[in-house]
Amino acid sequence: MPLSVLIADDHQLVRRSLQLMVKEILGFNAIVEFAGDGRQVLEKLNRNSYDLLLTDLNMPDTDDISFISAALALRPELKILIITVKPDNVFAARFLKAGAMGYVNKSEPEEVIYDAIRLVSQGRRYVSRAQAELLALSLTGKHRESPFDKLSPREFEVMLLLLKGHGIMEVGEALSIKASTASSFRSRIFEKLEIKNLMALSRLAQQYQISAEPGNG
Repeated sequence: MPLSVLIADDHQLVRRSLQLMVKEILGFNAIVEFAGDGRQVLEKLNRNSYDLLLTDLNMPDTDDISFISAALALRPELKILIITVKPDNVFAARFLKAGAMGYVNKSEPEEVIYDAIRLVSQGRRYVSRAQAELLALSLTGKHRESPFDKLSPREFEVMLLLLKGHGIMEVGEALSIKASTASSFRSRIFEKLEIKNLMALSRLAQQYQISAEPGNG
């Protein structure tokens, strides 16, 4: 039975390029469908079963850890490979721990992306050497590659929403928490990152190539 693949990216050229890779790796009878944002991904997963999801993170409704959790809640056996420009040292470990089976940067050579797709499609994990080192060090707590590693998963989600310009009320609504709880998260984020305001958060995020807006790659 041919494998079914969902490719999620908001650039048609990227979708078509990945489709060609998938067909070459899995065979030309592989079934390929597309999505342009996180909401479309979840809608398609709710209706259909797929063997493999290849997804960018620079799209609406995809850069939060909850996106992976929601996808796996709908399809627990789904194999997820993230292909994005978001920096490995900030995002890879978090999304791998959330359940993705691989994380590869779009800037990698084509053969690396081919290898990642092949491994994940076989049910094997793809972790680059650099990512493996970061994961090992993060588990021991002996090293942090970026200040954002200090944040808990929930604090990281709140931080991403703050970067998108969400106020405390909006953060609370997005995460189904009280505004006072969201405010407490913001205070802890500022304390852990050793900053005092949103402008400083934005500057620090830019330093580590964390985009405040989706849809840039």
